[in-house]
Amino acid sequence: MDKENLGLLVGRVIRIDRGGPESKQGKLLCVKNDHIVISVENEGIVYTKLDHVKSLTMDASDFSDITTEAASEEQQTQPKYVDAEDFHTVMKNLKYRWVQVNRGGPEKLEGVLIEVTSDELTMVVGNEVVHVLPFHIRSISFGKAKNDNDNNKDKGNEDGNNKDNKDNKDNKDSKDNKDNKDKKRD
Repeated sequence: MDKENLGLLVGRVIRIDRGGPESKQGKLLCVKNDHIVISVENEGIVYTKLDHVKSLTMDASDFSDITTEAASEEQQTQPKYVDAEDFHTVMKNLKYRWVQVNRGGPEKLEGVLIEVTSDELTMVVGNEVVHVLPFHIRSISFGKAKNDNDNNKDKGNEDGNNKDNKDNKDNKDSKDNKDNKDKKRD
């Protein structure tokens, strides 16, 4: 896929890859020499390396690139993104921010990006410091993506502290069991 042909798709809704954890659908914002920038609904801006893109699909019935009054208004509210010439510079601009590397699958990482060199990317993920070779990075995005587990935590307790609720329930159950044993002895 060359940059000129991809440039014709800027502003259109595309799907990267046909399926799997890295497959994403969104509006193509920008095409650079080694990466593309996509705005994915409910996930934000995703920077994807062109070396790792297996296919690009667009809906033939999508006419979102035809200029109309509504389209020009929509273009004015285009999301902000890091406009860097190469993927390495994008990663450098996301230093000390919460990022998600590789959008899905077993190689997905989510944490704070603390160092970017030509040899490795260093992140703090939970209580671990993780070093990743740049070649294995397919995509990176800025900001914390909420997953189903995060949503369940929020629903369970307003302050997100479900462990305490479980412990309190266990303590209550233990107390109830003790009270029942005491009643049986009487």
